[in-house]
Amino acid sequence: MNSHSFDKIAGEMFSEDRLLTAIMAVLLVALLGLLTGPAGGNANPFLWNLLDRIFGKLARRTYNVGRSHSSLAFRGGIFGMAFVLLAAVLGAGAHMLLRYYPLAGFTDPILLALTLTGGTVWFSLNKLYHALVEGKKLSRGSYFPIAVSTRTDLNSTDDFGITRVGIGFMPVSFDKGLVAPLFWYLVGGLPLAYLYAGIAAARWALAKEGFAKGLGDLSLWLERIFGFIPYVISSVLMLLAALFTPGAQLSRAVPGLFKANTPYAEGGLLVTIVAWAMKISLGGPVQDLDGSALQRQWVGPSGATAKVERGHLRRAIYMSIMGYVLLVAALIAGIVLHHILFMEPL
Repeated sequence: MNSHSFDKIAGEMFSEDRLLTAIMAVLLVALLGLLTGPAGGNANPFLWNLLDRIFGKLARRTYNVGRSHSSLAFRGGIFGMAFVLLAAVLGAGAHMLLRYYPLAGFTDPILLALTLTGGTVWFSLNKLYHALVEGKKLSRGSYFPIAVSTRTDLNSTDDFGITRVGIGFMPVSFDKGLVAPLFWYLVGGLPLAYLYAGIAAARWALAKEGFAKGLGDLSLWLERIFGFIPYVISSVLMLLAALFTPGAQLSRAVPGLFKANTPYAEGGLLVTIVAWAMKISLGGPVQDLDGSALQRQWVGPSGATAKVERGHLRRAIYMSIMGYVLLVAALIAGIVLHHILFMEPL
């Protein structure tokens, strides 16, 4: 690579154009998701759903607890790489499509939006919230999007457990389904955003939050490498969101970071922050859609209740929205800083 090519790539990283595209994509997934709801009940990014439909069901059929760890790790590695390679091909195709069909600048945010989630998460949580407001036993339809999006069998738990899963889904989707793909887009454009989305999709489809006994080893490893910096950024934004959320307290969330935290594969600091900020217990054992028992750790301050109710869910929705607002504000601040550093008029 010659110096001219290197300078061009370096100049595009976190450029004003990419920051503007990121803002447009975030607004797009927020508004369209609220209007349409999750396709097929899956509130995760469209690209995750697409890759899972191609590889996920077949990969999960190979999961057999009777097989050795090395055997499951080998099978999981093959399918994990299939997720990643197809995502890379789609990313290259998206980049070529952008070059030849820019559509007055709209192609880029539309293609980026396929790696993101937003309004569909709020739609799903709000649907559950209104079902709780009615005060009746929750029907399958009220929590179906949460079950599909988290791959959790919510028929096997009570209303409190369903609500805990819904609240726990919020910060994880904010991190893996929004901040991380945006970060890699700002670094390397659509190819890197799609590559990360493929890794995150493999993790979601195969890893069973770290309880897959080898099937998700490769995807967990790759996602932890590519997701670590965005994970830190997401944690800071979620902490700040607690500051602006009624009923949540930053003063509770910060000490929680130095206590026993949720493992990274189960949501890590993001879930810990939400639990401590709202003084509730999250996590706990569940069963996934394939019938596997997931022995999730409990997280939350001493004396916190595990009987989370609609009021807690409403705060979680508000906290999620504040996280999005703060993210957009950070992107706008990046544009302003870019102009200041390069002495360009706004």
